[in-house]
Amino acid sequence: MRILFINSPIRLNAPPNCIPYGLGTIASLLRERNHEVSIYDVNALRPEPRETEEFLRTKKWDIIGLSGLITTYGYQKWIAGVIKEAQPDAFLVSGGGLATSIPDLVMDRIPVDALVIGEGEIAMDELASALRSQEGLAGVKGLVWRDGKNVVSNKPRPNIADLDSIPFPAWDLLPMDVYLKNPVWALSAENSSGFPEDVRVTRSMNIISSRGCPHNCNFCYHLFGRGKYRFRSAANIIEEVRILVRDYGVDFVGFVDDNFMASAKRAVEFCRMLEDEPYEITWGCHGRVDSARPELLGTMRKAGCVWIGYGIESGSQKILDAMGKKTTVKQAEQAVTATREAGIFANTTFIYGYPGEDEDTIRETMEFKAKLGIDVTSFYATPYPRTPLFEKHVRHLIGDMEEFVLSLGNATDFAINLTKFSDNEYHRFKAINDGLITSEHPEK
Repeated sequence: MRILFINSPIRLNAPPNCIPYGLGTIASLLRERNHEVSIYDVNALRPEPRETEEFLRTKKWDIIGLSGLITTYGYQKWIAGVIKEAQPDAFLVSGGGLATSIPDLVMDRIPVDALVIGEGEIAMDELASALRSQEGLAGVKGLVWRDGKNVVSNKPRPNIADLDSIPFPAWDLLPMDVYLKNPVWALSAENSSGFPEDVRVTRSMNIISSRGCPHNCNFCYHLFGRGKYRFRSAANIIEEVRILVRDYGVDFVGFVDDNFMASAKRAVEFCRMLEDEPYEITWGCHGRVDSARPELLGTMRKAGCVWIGYGIESGSQKILDAMGKKTTVKQAEQAVTATREAGIFANTTFIYGYPGEDEDTIRETMEFKAKLGIDVTSFYATPYPRTPLFEKHVRHLIGDMEEFVLSLGNATDFAINLTKFSDNEYHRFKAINDGLITSEHPEK
C-alpha cells in the first residue's frame, strides 16, 4: 500500500532539531512489510500552507498518517480537512501524543478515520495489513475507528516488550540535513557556554533509547502509560550510533528519552562499549537527580558525555511534593554539583506557578538557583489533558475542551493561572523568579 506520514510542526519559534523518531521507526517497519512509504516532514521543511495543499495533490495514497503532540491540535484539524478534500479515498489516521491524550475530542472534531492509541509500530503494521486484505478493523488492538456513524474503541494494545525488535528510523525518508545542522540542545552546542571548551558540535542527531516511566509526576503525561521502563540494549544503541557516524557524519548524539541514567548497569555498559569504538563522539542525555551518582557520572564523562538535563522543577520541597516528584531539594543540589565536578554541563529546568506556589516557595527557588549559580527562566505550570494536574485542578473549570486545547503551548507560553495570586501578581512574581526584574524577595 502507498502510505504517507505527516509530521506536524511544533515550536515554530525555534529551528527543528529532533527527528520524528516514532514516525521514522514506524516507516521502517512498514517498509519491511513491502509497503511504499514516504514522510512529509512539515516541522523540518516549514512549508507555507499553499505548498502543503499542492503537495497533497501530487499523487494518491492509500493511508495517510498524522502525528504530533497535543499542541498540534489546531494544525491537525486544518490539514485533516485539506487531506479529505485532496485525497478523499485515503484512510486518514492520527497517532502519537495528541491522539492518545484526547481521543474523544479528536474523533468528534477532526475528520480522521481512526486513531492509534499508544505505541504505533505494530498497530500501524496490523492496520495496513487489515486495510490491504479488507479483513476489517475490529481485531487491531489500540485502534479507535469509525464504523459508519459509530466510533468503536478496540481493546488496548500492550506495550512492546522487546525494544530491540523495532527497526532503526528510516533516516533516508527524512530531510536529514535540516536536523543535522540544527544541534540537539542547540544553544549549548552552538556557543559551548555549557559544554567543555574543546567541544564543538557540527552534525547532531537524537536517539530514543527507552520507553515508559515508573514515576508519577503529576504534571507529566505518559504516552506509553505509567509503568516500568523498557530499555533498548547497549549493543543495539551502539549499532545505531555506528550507522549515524558512518552514513551521516554525526559527531554529537542527544538521547531524548526521559531518563537515560535510570539503569546504571545499562548506562555503564553503553559507556564501555562506546569507548571501544574507533570513532569519537560527544553526547548528552536527560536524567533524574536521584540517578546522578558520582561514579556513574565519571564513567559517562570518560565516554564522551558533555550534557545532562535535569528536570529539577522547583527549589521548594513543598512544591516538589505537590508535583509528586519523589525527589528532594538536597538531591537536586547534589546532582548539579556532582555533574559539574565530573566535567559535564548540568542543564536544569524549572516550573513556575504550580498549585500551592506562594511567595515562600518562589523565594526558596530563587535562593536555590542563586546558591548554585543557575540562571534560567522557568516553564509555566501547564495542565495538559489526562495528566493528574489537569484532572485534579482544571477539568472542572473547562467549558469548551477544544478552546482550552487550542490555548495550550509548549509551556513557554502562559495558559492558566493555577495559583492564588491575582493575574498581575502571578506575572510579576514570574518575572522576579526568572530574574527579569529585581526584588529582594517576592512581595505583594
